Amino acid sequence: GMSVVPDLFVRADGGVVIGLTGNAEENLSSMPTVAALLNEESNNGKINVAGNKSGRKLMKGLQATRIEESSNFDATLSAKAKSILSANGNKLESMTMNVNNAEDAKQVDASLSRMLKVLAKEAEAKGNTIVVHLVLDRDVETELAAINAEERRRLNDNENNNDGNDNADGDEDGYEIPGYYDDNGDFITNYRTIFQIQYYGVILWTSVGLFSIFVAANYATVNMPLMPDTLLFGESAKMVAE
Repeated sequence: GMSVVPDLFVRADGGVVIGLTGNAEENLSSMPTVAALLNEESNNGKINVAGNKSGRKLMKGLQATRIEESSNFDATLSAKAKSILSANGNKLESMTMNVNNAEDAKQVDASLSRMLKVLAKEAEAKGNTIVVHLVLDRDVETELAAINAEERRRLNDNENNNDGNDNADGDEDGYEIPGYYDDNGDFITNYRTIFQIQYYGVILWTSVGLFSIFVAANYATVNMPLMPDTLLFGESAKMVAE
């Protein structure tokens, strides 16, 4: 999907965070609107946060309104949308629901589809910018499989760009990221990302450069030649004294 970057020029007029937990991912087939928003080919911004039940922890941190029954989802969502449109300034509303089955998924998707249309129409009429954040928990094994599939695709693309001579001894099982999961469900690996390598290099050589400047400045100060002060003992000082 499209990369998510901060907009330094346009400030949102409001937003709503909608969390779908429980069996939401397993019932995506019953939520065509949600599935379309999560599609990798869509132009919606996406952020993947590693961890076990990260979405649920995020909604808890936002103190989101929790919906227990799917029948109450539409009314709560409509109230949140009305609050955003009527508020002055950048107001953020939040709500979360535990999707248990396909019936819950259908009701949630229908309500979400209506709300998106209403927000788009009202925001266009008022010239406002409303941001809708959709939080969906994904199973850690499913997430790792998706990462491995992406890595295998990139590896295959690189191999296809070669002359074919280096593929004779290739690994037919594909490429997998080595590592393990800790007690919190976070994926731990000893491999470093390109960002971590670049960051380490910048900090290391910046420190070396600053230390070198410090040593050179101290060396020049210690070995500075001694000479009479021309300001105190020069001709200008004699003229002032006279």
